[in-house]
Amino acid sequence: MTSVRPALLALAVVVYALALAVSTADAQSLVVAKGSDAPPPELNAAISAVLAAGSFTVKSGDVRLDLWWVKAIALAKAAEAAPAWGDVGDGTLVGAIRVSAPWSDIRGYVVRPGVYTLRYARQPANGDHLGVSPNREFLLMSPAAVDVTPDAVGYKGAVDLSKQTVRRAHPSALSLDPPVASEAPLSPVKTDLDLEGIVFSVPTSAGPPLTFGLILRGVIQN
Repeated sequence: MTSVRPALLALAVVVYALALAVSTADAQSLVVAKGSDAPPPELNAAISAVLAAGSFTVKSGDVRLDLWWVKAIALAKAAEAAPAWGDVGDGTLVGAIRVSAPWSDIRGYVVRPGVYTLRYARQPANGDHLGVSPNREFLLMSPAAVDVTPDAVGYKGAVDLSKQTVRRAHPSALSLDPPVASEAPLSPVKTDLDLEGIVFSVPTSAGPPLTFGLILRGVIQN
């Protein structure tokens, strides 16, 4: 019996260490850092010109995501108080993203490695989209090769461009959750649905920024 107890104790220690390692890995599943990379050459020059200097790199497992934000998000109407996504027109350019390896968007569609623009779009309030996300605010990903203007392109224009990312009937979307975040920029966020993201803050044409969570890990499917 005396030889069994040390073995059981050793096994318990191993199990605890594995559980702690898994817990730590889950807590750090997204790692973000501010960088200095210039916008990638795959972007149209007119789009690169409106992007702010510097990049943000997010590691999601073996996938590296590099993000660039516009110098200022254009508002379609004057904000009555602090700017909100309701003041931003559908199809407005918000940034760009470079994906290093196959990666899933919020719907579970596989996005191929490459460079994509990010445009704001508000999900229609109809039954076709129930269950996809608790929020209606998204950034749609479009291949850099087909998105060549920094101007707003409207909802249909953004959707048509984004469909070419995954070649499906729906666009490739990243959820803004929460659409308005109170956490400090670059803080991690995790939703009640176990979706994981990072908080970013981007200036607007009115001056004050929009601070939001961008979901970069996890899938919701209807």
